[in-house]
Amino acid sequence: MTGGAGFIGSWVVRVLLKKGYKVTVFDNLSTGHKELVPHGAKLVRGDIRRKDQLVKALRGHDAVIHLAAKTLVSESVKKPDQYFRTNLVGGLNVLEAMRELGIKKIVHSSTAAVYGTPKRVPIKEDDPKFPINPYGATKLALEAMMHTYHANYGFDVTMFRYFNPFGPGEKHDPETHAVPNFIKATLTGKEIPLYWKGSQRRDFFYVEDIAIAHVMGLKQSGFHYYNLGSGQATRVIDLVKMIFDISGKRADISDLGERPGDPPSLMAEIAKVKKELGWAPKTDLRIGLKKTINSFKGIAG
Repeated sequence: MTGGAGFIGSWVVRVLLKKGYKVTVFDNLSTGHKELVPHGAKLVRGDIRRKDQLVKALRGHDAVIHLAAKTLVSESVKKPDQYFRTNLVGGLNVLEAMRELGIKKIVHSSTAAVYGTPKRVPIKEDDPKFPINPYGATKLALEAMMHTYHANYGFDVTMFRYFNPFGPGEKHDPETHAVPNFIKATLTGKEIPLYWKGSQRRDFFYVEDIAIAHVMGLKQSGFHYYNLGSGQATRVIDLVKMIFDISGKRADISDLGERPGDPPSLMAEIAKVKKELGWAPKTDLRIGLKKTINSFKGIAG
């Protein structure tokens, strides 16, 4: 599994181990953390930009779950070449290493950023896809590449487009995701910066539900692509108030005004993944937030 030392990847590894899978984590630890890799998984330090390292690590395996990628939207705008080299060329290296070794099953971590600015909400899987940043563009390009490996080499491919996952274990530096930033600001009494006075609606859902979906994806044959989200949209300001209520603490809110290009609402249509994969999010938003807040306090969730 590539990227298994990261936030979402480590959760996927945890579920795999519970299901009895033998797991090798392939990660360069540039954004991942050795301590996040669950006991029982083998950690191989390597880089997806090095096909030779991938071939060595993947030999003897039956399937790949591919999460390794650069993921910061703002950074991708400043350094698009790095994102194309890592996400697209690195992803191609994964596919080529698999082809060389005769491994033909892959579950891929994609993103809702492939849709760009949506024409309608909720967003369906076959809606137009025009990414507005290099990060989304690299992910969409790799989706297309994976389809060619299905069509030409018989790969079984399942791809998941995430909306707004959250949960314990986020250790990004810098941290750009809303939930961990809001929680840390609340617990430390720092100001919470909000655009549009928090009126935007987003689809927040718990990381363990993502992990379960990836493991279910290993059972599929053919070519599949799904949205992963809660199927509900929560106002950002309501999310902040929920964090205040659960934590018993409050923080001042800084109004940053309007932010051009920030869609008023993003929400996943998840009927397809429910019907075809039998997956649905199990964790209530409030329960997931409580577990996440407790993890930041150092309390078992």
